Amino acid sequence: MLRKRLIVSLLIDNERHLVNTVNFTKRHYIGDPLNASYIFSDYEVDELLVLDIDAATNNRCIPYAFVQALSNFTTVPLSVGGGIKNSREIKDLLSLGVEKVVIGENLNDNFNFLREASSKFGSSSITAILNVKKSQDGTYNFFSGKKKIPNNDIIKVACKCQDAGAGELIINNIDRDGKKNGYDIDLMSRLNSKLKIPLVALGGCGNTNDIKELINKTNISGIACSTLFVYATNTKNVLLKYGEIKEKIEDNLT
Repeated sequence: MLRKRLIVSLLIDNERHLVNTVNFTKRHYIGDPLNASYIFSDYEVDELLVLDIDAATNNRCIPYAFVQALSNFTTVPLSVGGGIKNSREIKDLLSLGVEKVVIGENLNDNFNFLREASSKFGSSSITAILNVKKSQDGTYNFFSGKKKIPNNDIIKVACKCQDAGAGELIINNIDRDGKKNGYDIDLMSRLNSKLKIPLVALGGCGNTNDIKELINKTNISGIACSTLFVYATNTKNVLLKYGEIKEKIEDNLT
C-alpha cells in the first residue's frame, strides 16, 4: 500500500494573492504565495496543490509566469490548477516543471477533454477536481465553480472521471470549505468503495484529529488542507506550519 500524502493546498486570486476561503465565498488575505510556497517547500511537504480560484471565471488559465516562479521556488511535488481548458495549456504547464495539472471547472458534463489529456500526457500527470455540495435530500451534486451541473450525482461523476483516465481525483467540499468541522467521512468512504484511482479529500480540516479520523475510517490516498497549515490554532493570525502537524499523525500516514 502506498504511503498516504499530507498535501498543502494554497489558493490564489486574480491579484496573485494567497487567500483562504469559507464556503467558496468569504475570502481572507494570507500573503505572498511564492513566499509561502518557498516556506512549505523548505518544510519538505509531501505535495503542494496550488489553485487559481479566479482563472475559470475570467476565462483564462493559471498564469505561466506565476507557475514558472512557483517551480523555481519549490523542490517538492507541485500540482497546479485553474482555468485549464486545452491540451496546449497542459503541455506548457508540464514543461514548467509541474508534476500534475488539475482539471476542474472545464469538465462540466463532457469528459472528452479529460480523456484526451490523460491519453496524451499519461494519467499520472492528470488530476480531476470535483467541487461538491450536499443537497437537502442527502445527495451530493457536482458544481463547476459555483454553478451546479444538473442531474449529476457525485458518485456517477467520479466514476466518469476514472473511466476517462484521470490518474487521481480530488473531492473539494463546498459545504466544509474553511469551516474546520471535519471531513465528510461518509462521502469519502462511499467514493473509495467505487473507485480504484487515488482519492484526495479537501475541505473541512480543523485539527489533526480530523486527519486521523479520515485516515482511520477510509482508504484515502491524500489528505489536503489549507486552513490548518496557514493559521495559528483557533485564530485568524497567519502562521505557516507543517512539521509539527505531520509529526502528530505520522503513525497514521504509514
